[in-house]
Amino acid sequence: MLSVYERVENLIKDNKNTTFKLIGKQILTDWSVGVFKSQNEISESCFVSLATVTQFAKACLCEGYKELSIRLKVEYENVMQNQLKTAVGSEVDEAAMITIINHWVKDNDNFLIDLANKINEKRKVWICPSYQSVYAAKFLEDVLTNIGVQAKIIDMSINLEVGKHLEFNDELIVVLLTGRDTETTVIALEYLMKANNEIFVVTTPSNITELPKIKELKHMLIDFQDNNFFYKYRCYALITLFFSLSEKIN
Repeated sequence: MLSVYERVENLIKDNKNTTFKLIGKQILTDWSVGVFKSQNEISESCFVSLATVTQFAKACLCEGYKELSIRLKVEYENVMQNQLKTAVGSEVDEAAMITIINHWVKDNDNFLIDLANKINEKRKVWICPSYQSVYAAKFLEDVLTNIGVQAKIIDMSINLEVGKHLEFNDELIVVLLTGRDTETTVIALEYLMKANNEIFVVTTPSNITELPKIKELKHMLIDFQDNNFFYKYRCYALITLFFSLSEKIN
């Protein structure tokens, strides 16, 4: 039986209803940090009517938004409790994790130098993130913009057709393929690979297993030890990586 979280994820993946995608992404973004907005707040954040939010909740097989919110809170608490149990006896040393992440960034210095050289040459970058890496992608976009590089996020998880109408031939593209909701980004990557594009991919070992063609592209792995599966450490790692990248751009 699907959890409510998974039902929301599935609505995000469905390309037929863009409004539902916006609502779902807002709900899961809030969920990842333990925030549960009211129906009015969701309506205002997504610029949709209260009735549309109710329809979204019913599409998740809930009677209304109140039930959806309560069930998401329960699932969130269960996840947090399970993570706490896992950490008992082996608490994460945050200082050690920062050291591990810094070593991981240094180990990928050659990838960053290659990417920085290409950015210096092109001075224009398209960033294509999967759902979980959107926050880090926005950081990369801001950093590049502030040093005079034209950077733009193309969020194909909202509508893949938008991306298909853009000209990507001979462009520099950075794909961030991480987390759970990667299905649409994989489709986007396969589409981008058909044109003559310079593509750099930051991804996980599991995604390379699912899409072996990534090995043919310039890629690096999110494979630092221990808690890289936790959102907060993966996000911190990507931001640290992109900060190091910015230091190599003229």
